[in-house]
Amino acid sequence: MSKILITGGTGFIGNWLVSHFLSKNHNIIAHGSSKESISLLKKNLKKEDISLKNIEFWEQNFMEKEWDYPSTISDVEAIIHTAAASRVRKGSIHNYDEYFKLNVICPKILAKKALEINVKHFIHLSTGQVFGIPEKFPFTEQTPKNPINLYGYTKLMGEYVVASLGVLGLHYTIVRPFSVFGRGHYNIISIITDKLVNNDMLTIYGDGSQSRAFLHVLDFCRAIDLILFNEKYYSEEFNISGPNEYSVNYLVQLISNTLKIKPKIEHKNPIVNELKRNIADLSKIRKLGFKPTKSLEDFIENDLLNA
Repeated sequence: MSKILITGGTGFIGNWLVSHFLSKNHNIIAHGSSKESISLLKKNLKKEDISLKNIEFWEQNFMEKEWDYPSTISDVEAIIHTAAASRVRKGSIHNYDEYFKLNVICPKILAKKALEINVKHFIHLSTGQVFGIPEKFPFTEQTPKNPINLYGYTKLMGEYVVASLGVLGLHYTIVRPFSVFGRGHYNIISIITDKLVNNDMLTIYGDGSQSRAFLHVLDFCRAIDLILFNEKYYSEEFNISGPNEYSVNYLVQLISNTLKIKPKIEHKNPIVNELKRNIADLSKIRKLGFKPTKSLEDFIENDLLNA
């Protein structure tokens, strides 16, 4: 089977992608930024009874100027680039250099390396934040891109960097996951749950009407499976979200009803520019046979406290 390099393999989406492709007997190079993160990935894989026979680990802090590539880098047939500075609310002047380095310079280095070693397919994970606030919903791949925060801007620049190497022969695909959730992810779902369980004050930024179309991480892994090595979709883009929108207010109600705990809520003004809605038109990815199978309601009802 193919050898796949997954950057950010110790992160939430990367960890699930590593597990997914190992289960399909691919050989994996899993990247992590530290010994601690790689150790945690190994622990997670063992917990899932996944053999480490077909995996090697690459420890590299992408903020460093010089990188030491693994000795088997020339054998890599695909790179799935998930590593990024991805917190919308943390994007500020204080960590501008980090966002620029990880979301713009890092994709350039990796995509250029992929072209130099003749990687068959470079999949670059971006974000729905690149679209900003469009006139029409849901987002299609042709929706004009007008980001409204640092995260969105730097991820869009990263897309252009990868595409520029496509002009020189790189086989790439841009994939934009929207609001991915699942076990092991610290996100709005886990934040609400923790606040309720600990009887803490829950802060909602804005009026709580902002909505997201949550996509289970397993469904996202299946979407990547459909795109990987699909030559018809080289130099193409895909938006991938769940099929339904959930407001923050509804999400709080759903979780509190499941836990049978009344929330303590305070409202504050948004810290940074955030999207009011974030849902993808799935028409393009559905043509590959993609169909979301994991609902948010099932996750909250059956897996919430194990997340």
